[in-house]
Amino acid sequence: MKVVLILSVLWVCVENVYTCTCVDIPTNGCNSDYSILGTIIGVIPLGTPPNDARIYNVLVNRIYKANRPLLPLVRIRAYVGGSLCGLLLDRGRQYVISGSFDNDNGTMRTNHCLYTRLLTEIPFRERWNLYCYNQRRESYPQRKIQAR
Repeated sequence: MKVVLILSVLWVCVENVYTCTCVDIPTNGCNSDYSILGTIIGVIPLGTPPNDARIYNVLVNRIYKANRPLLPLVRIRAYVGGSLCGLLLDRGRQYVISGSFDNDNGTMRTNHCLYTRLLTEIPFRERWNLYCYNQRRESYPQRKIQAR
């Protein structure tokens, strides 16, 4: 009887498990609306589990890509739960954070499936790929070199 009860409880628990599935893992943030290097200076918890989120106050140290102007201090919203592709960022640490802007109010968002990595975990030889050169070249006119 105990075995049947335990198996029933496990079946209910396993039946309600949700996971995050990332189709493609990006190698940088160039396909996102923004990609920055920033230091987490504050965390504001929102909601309750399992749908809780956090607002991260981020001091922008470097901009790799931005589809619109960014202030030196931004707020980025991210879910915490694993089933919502959530992530946890630690205060005082530097991250490369990529994500999207909400169309309605311009809120910046990120999640586990986008390029969000602790800077110290990115190998030095891969850091050059963080710069989104194609977007930069398109935004500035090229100068013509004149022959003398």
